[in-house]
Amino acid sequence: MKRKHSQNTGNQGTPFVKGMQTFASNTLDFLFPRSCVVCGDLLLKKEMEVCWSCWSELPFSLHGYGPDNPLAKSLFGRIALHGAYYFLLYERGASVSKVLKAIKYEGAKTMAFRLGEEIGRKLLKSNITGPFSHLIPIPMHPKKEKIRGYNPACILAQGISKSMGIPVVENFLVKGKETSSQTLRGRLDRWYQTEGNFECNFKGEKFTHPVLVDDVFTTGATIERCLEALYLVSFPKASVISLALTV
Repeated sequence: MKRKHSQNTGNQGTPFVKGMQTFASNTLDFLFPRSCVVCGDLLLKKEMEVCWSCWSELPFSLHGYGPDNPLAKSLFGRIALHGAYYFLLYERGASVSKVLKAIKYEGAKTMAFRLGEEIGRKLLKSNITGPFSHLIPIPMHPKKEKIRGYNPACILAQGISKSMGIPVVENFLVKGKETSSQTLRGRLDRWYQTEGNFECNFKGEKFTHPVLVDDVFTTGATIERCLEALYLVSFPKASVISLALTV
């Protein structure tokens, strides 16, 4: 078995096999052309889900991780938070809304993973390597997750984990009741919708500095409830990373 495996691995590097792989890739691109999720233009072979032109114009965060990040400041006086970071600014109808729509509703799991990797790389460049012990994705209700087939926050966390080497703990937080879409709800509505909605699945586990990971931060009601659940089991501190922050 070992010999057979070694031979197959070696053949993958031969010019013939590489040529066949390139041919197959080009054929797939021809039969099923990929397009940018933002502008809809056809993508070049080396481009991912967003073309280089649209990528360069995305509203990236100008703030680093910490207690002075706008995301962290929005929770000031509401609940304790060690620090926070967001990657993109989200405005309804703008380019980031198309990225989020693809990730949340259109099955763009590869893009979510790559964005998570990019978030991890950004944090590493800022020398944010030591404080975090575990990544905890914000949970979806099981019924919603079954319909979509995945939790975007989990995919983002997996990408961050690959870049930073921090373990992901899925299903640590559990969402108790199903809620309707909160996209158009105000802060007060979201607060009542999420009341008592999250609990820790593995009570007794102790992480030195868990980080909640979410796809978009709007009013902070969901994050606040999740932090409450963490603090109820005596977690000393926690942080938040979000792909996007609502303007």
